[in-house]
Amino acid sequence: MIKRSQAAGHFVRLLDRRIEQLGKSMQNIFACLLVFVTLGFSWNTFAEVSRHIVIITSSDSSYQKQTAAGIQQNINSKDTRAIIISADDISLLPFYSRTVYIAIGELAIKALNDFDNDAIVLRLNNRLLPDVKYTSTQSDLITRPPACKHLQLIKAINPKWTTVGVLSSINSLDTTAELSKCAIRFDFDLQIYAISDESDLQKTLETAVEYNKVLLATVDPLIYNSRTVKNILLTSYRHRKPVIGYSESFVQAGAVAAIYTPPETVADDAARIISEFFANNWQFKRNTHSPSSFSVTTNTQVASSLEITLPDTATILRRIKQMDIRR
Repeated sequence: MIKRSQAAGHFVRLLDRRIEQLGKSMQNIFACLLVFVTLGFSWNTFAEVSRHIVIITSSDSSYQKQTAAGIQQNINSKDTRAIIISADDISLLPFYSRTVYIAIGELAIKALNDFDNDAIVLRLNNRLLPDVKYTSTQSDLITRPPACKHLQLIKAINPKWTTVGVLSSINSLDTTAELSKCAIRFDFDLQIYAISDESDLQKTLETAVEYNKVLLATVDPLIYNSRTVKNILLTSYRHRKPVIGYSESFVQAGAVAAIYTPPETVADDAARIISEFFANNWQFKRNTHSPSSFSVTTNTQVASSLEITLPDTATILRRIKQMDIRR
């Protein structure tokens, strides 16, 4: 009687596992169908056009959503069809060798590389990734402004802010090298503070904000991330020193100003690069591309609390352009 009960129990457990496996398979099928339905897209319709473009986003941020939607709107035509998916859903797509991908952000870039490391791709990212692969069918659009623009922004806001502190790790060595060259050209006393890991951050940050007029933030995920940004801004505020950020969201969080590339510009530039790619016999003309224009945003509330008088953004942009002309 006991043996029969054990056998029955074993059979039930085996059946449960089979049902669970079947359930997972069905979930994958339904997930794939859901992707297509959500996109309002039929693969047969997609395959009918001669140019297929898949835009992959890394996150649900408004910046990436606006960028992706702008690219899709600019690209879609009688012969070209673009769809937007998240990095999590890329494995659900049917494989089509002539698909052109536009990967927005590091997560999307990695997901695409895992899916097909020989894919035709235009990568959109705010920094140049190490060990990137460059061929005639792979290229990068670096969405952040050149490093020198950030120092020009500081001078345009207040020419007396000549001592500038920069926290740097191995992730931002190229940026700090560019900043060092630019600092000589524009008469800045640039102080670079090395960070090896987050345990060094607070002590080094205190030194940087104490001995400089302004702290310039760079795109460096070891230093500036969701765990650290709030404390960096609060520490700088406590020392009564402004932070110059690198994005609109950074300024909304408490930085005094930033020069950045708006999503509309990125979308226009990406669409133009893809158009040139097709016109150039499906080959990119350059390995890397830079944005065609930039915008400035400021946080007047934070500036006022620090007793800083900010010029309006039109004046700041005009001063930066004048610096470019005099160079």
